[in-house]
Amino acid sequence: MEETKQCLKDLTVFQNLDHEELEMFCQNSYARIYEKEEVIFFENDSVKKLYLLVKGKVKLSMLSAEGKEKVLTILQEGDIFGELSLFDEDPHPLTAEVMETARLLVIPWHELEKMIIQKPSLAIKIIEALAKKTRLLTSQVRELVFQDAAGRLASLLSRLAEDFGRKIEDGTVIDLVLTHQEIANLIGSSRVTVTKLINRFIDEGLMTIKKRKIIILDFESLGERLQTVF
Repeated sequence: MEETKQCLKDLTVFQNLDHEELEMFCQNSYARIYEKEEVIFFENDSVKKLYLLVKGKVKLSMLSAEGKEKVLTILQEGDIFGELSLFDEDPHPLTAEVMETARLLVIPWHELEKMIIQKPSLAIKIIEALAKKTRLLTSQVRELVFQDAAGRLASLLSRLAEDFGRKIEDGTVIDLVLTHQEIANLIGSSRVTVTKLINRFIDEGLMTIKKRKIIILDFESLGERLQTVF
């Protein structure tokens, strides 16, 4: 219990909760470990639970009618997900898959509903999570409409550097290993196009790759790519 409570305190999303609110979360949730590539829930599943990512990384994706994957986002520690299916009878619109061993706190809907009735302020945290995803979707639509593949890749690299970046002597390393296909799924492009663009960015000195991790070398030049439009 104390370990769980400390984990919650360490996460930005729960730093403003008082002792009683933290106690409620601990008493009404349970911890679950998921291994790499394990699916937490599939698109069209009807399980109504709220998930809090305490440790690890999780990707949210959807499939087209032809079976093509579109990755919406990659979640990091402190992110909440599963909330999209809580407030109506519709199933999950996304699939949640673990990218590296993840520890989650899981709160069933019937427990969460009782908590919100007792502490309405808790609903604000869920609203914030919904707003974050709405902004992300809006940003992705803007990129797809106004930017070419190079601009979308530059935008993705900037976001990943902000979310998963770590300063090193040469620049900023993105502490996340992604295949070219996974990057293509994130920006709505093909693997071949992504490979060509990454090689071009490397040749131009914008980035490099060491031990399968991307290192951003020139943020200013990368930012100029964001202005690329059709």
